[in-house]
Amino acid sequence: MTEKTDNSDAAGSAAELGSERYIGNLLLPLIVLALVAVGFVQTLEFPQPGEDVGPAGVPYLWMFFAALFCGMLIVQAALKKLPPDPIPGRIGFVVLFAAWLAVYLVAIQGVGYYLSTFVFLLVSMYVLTYRNYAVMMAVTVSWLVFAYVVFDQLLFIQLPKGPLMQLLFG
Repeated sequence: MTEKTDNSDAAGSAAELGSERYIGNLLLPLIVLALVAVGFVQTLEFPQPGEDVGPAGVPYLWMFFAALFCGMLIVQAALKKLPPDPIPGRIGFVVLFAAWLAVYLVAIQGVGYYLSTFVFLLVSMYVLTYRNYAVMMAVTVSWLVFAYVVFDQLLFIQLPKGPLMQLLFG
């Protein structure tokens, strides 16, 4: 008899949540759309070339596709064609990981991109319970080599080196 009561309580609480279980499906695309709007406003200050594609060309392309896909997600969430939001779990972990990300972003300027990214990727994979150390090292080193080749060698974009890397490599 208690099993039946437990099942009916679970069904009742799910029914009580109703449309609240779709708030996350709406919230994320709406936040991304707000960020797209901020980016769009910032690109209005970019220099306007004549007939050529200017510096805002690529951001406009990214913003267009981001807005398009967000619009599709919003429509699907409104029509409840997406799976409902999962039941909330470890929200404290998400907050701690966001703080860890903020520390990483600050460390990029102080320590440099390569060293801070090396530490960030290894610690993040470990905290997310991945324990294959060979794969962790391979992913981290591969990403750093990729970033160096693409940004430094192909695009001539200097990523922040930080004082330690500046001292070691000039």
